[in-house]
Amino acid sequence: MDQGSTVQRMPAVQRYGGAVLLTLLVIAGRYALNPWWGHQHNRHLVFLPTVMVAAWVGGFRAGLLSTAMTTVALDYFWSDSPASRWHAPSVDLVLFVLLSVVLCAIIASLQDARANADAATRSRQRVLEIVAHDLRSPLTAVLTTAEAIGTLAPEMQPRVARIERAVTRMDNLIRDLMDATRIEHGELKVSLAPEPIDAVVQEAVELFATAAQEHGIALESRRLADPALRVMCDRERIVQVLSNLIGNALKFTPEGGRITVSVDRKGDEVELAVADTGRGIPPENLERVFEKYWRSDEKGTGLGLFIARSIVRAQGGRISVASTVGAGATFTFTIPVAR
Repeated sequence: MDQGSTVQRMPAVQRYGGAVLLTLLVIAGRYALNPWWGHQHNRHLVFLPTVMVAAWVGGFRAGLLSTAMTTVALDYFWSDSPASRWHAPSVDLVLFVLLSVVLCAIIASLQDARANADAATRSRQRVLEIVAHDLRSPLTAVLTTAEAIGTLAPEMQPRVARIERAVTRMDNLIRDLMDATRIEHGELKVSLAPEPIDAVVQEAVELFATAAQEHGIALESRRLADPALRVMCDRERIVQVLSNLIGNALKFTPEGGRITVSVDRKGDEVELAVADTGRGIPPENLERVFEKYWRSDEKGTGLGLFIARSIVRAQGGRISVASTVGAGATFTFTIPVAR
């Protein structure tokens, strides 16, 4: 929930009561410090933050209430002419009031802007969810129809296969857009469970076996000697990470190249690496490859590596990249071993 809506939904008694209590405590505390700080020292530096906190927590009017209370306290306890209570306010007191009102207005404006921005973001997310749902329905119909055509007319199978790959790419794009939106809002969910890591790797490699063969690229996996070793992970999400890395390697590896997916246990973690023999990544771009929407060229959306990093971190792992221009790149990430 955003700050603006929180203030609006808070009961008036709680907002104003909190502002009164906070201001009274600060006034009493500052008055108690008179013997150490002196009568005139650090008055406004204490009360201005009090007004700002009251405005931030309780809203504009709560900030004004705190301003009025601190102004009366300044005039009564810290006035230069305490013998006469009905005197013209001093210049510094007037400036204090004006500055406090301006600060309350600025804070209220910031809260309104933040509330509007959050509302716009939520609206955009709802629209994206609706569009994603509506797009997946015709994609499913296209895929079902293509499979039926392939069954009835075997000679059409190559074209059906191209249709299926196009549908899969579109579905992956929709999923990436939804995942990126969830990550922005801190709503990316993972369900951790013990999973055999060799089987997870094999599943991901098999998804790209046909594509690698069509591009003339050797795709191999080097798995653990202990196939029973399990890691704590969300299996579907780790397959997604590996798919993003392997798919990315396929885009930048030329015909005749090689992609190797390896698994290695290191202490309480399992390290997975996807290495290719492509063109590599320039040193100045290594720090940017995981940025959202960053692309080295026009291929892809710039979301795959950003999502992969978020998924790995959500499962307690780390991800990194090493590369030499002209000799390929290696993406490495870790997963905790299941105990």
